[in-house]
Amino acid sequence: MTNHIPSYDEDRGLLARCFSGDMEASETLVRQFSGLVWRAIQYTFWVKHLSFNRQDLEDLHNTVFLQLFEQGCKKLRQYQGRNGCSLASWIRLVTVRIVLNHIRKKGVDAMVWQEKRIPLEEAPGLKGDEMEAWAVMEQAERERLLQDAMRMLSSRERLFVKLHFDQGLPIAEVAATMQISTDNAYTVKHRAIQRLKSAVASAAAKKTSAVSASLR
Repeated sequence: MTNHIPSYDEDRGLLARCFSGDMEASETLVRQFSGLVWRAIQYTFWVKHLSFNRQDLEDLHNTVFLQLFEQGCKKLRQYQGRNGCSLASWIRLVTVRIVLNHIRKKGVDAMVWQEKRIPLEEAPGLKGDEMEAWAVMEQAERERLLQDAMRMLSSRERLFVKLHFDQGLPIAEVAATMQISTDNAYTVKHRAIQRLKSAVASAAAKKTSAVSASLR
């Protein structure tokens, strides 16, 4: 026997009842998504290689549902169901954000990803749209970490990165735009890439050693 997967219309109907103040509907939503939220919290800690205990899980589980229903169900009202996104996927992503905020408040940089972490696809039970949700989270965190590293570049290097990588201009056009030789442009490219790698590695090294202790 397979579990019933609610349709978009069923999700919207449940939300409408929650928005109207139907307590039974709110209890139904909690029961329906409690397991999903519990797993999402665990996987967030697991992906970050952070230690946690049952009290952490219970506190965050309660926090997620409190935030979903507070201010007239503000977070639930943000769900639009665009691009085939199910209510389950939306609640999972909201859960991930709440857990990451919890980690930041504990003094741990949630943008740090360890180089030797276990691949997500090896996590038991992490399938389908759960993998998609984690892929979105990972990509967003990598982009933010890269943006932080960009601040370590010189103005010249940042301009090169913007023209070559962001706008897709070939080296020759970048060189002409920056009024430097093609050979010099390649030098700037190499230096920018190396400094970005160094900045990212340095940030990770400074934060990772204190991760577990910060959550205890």
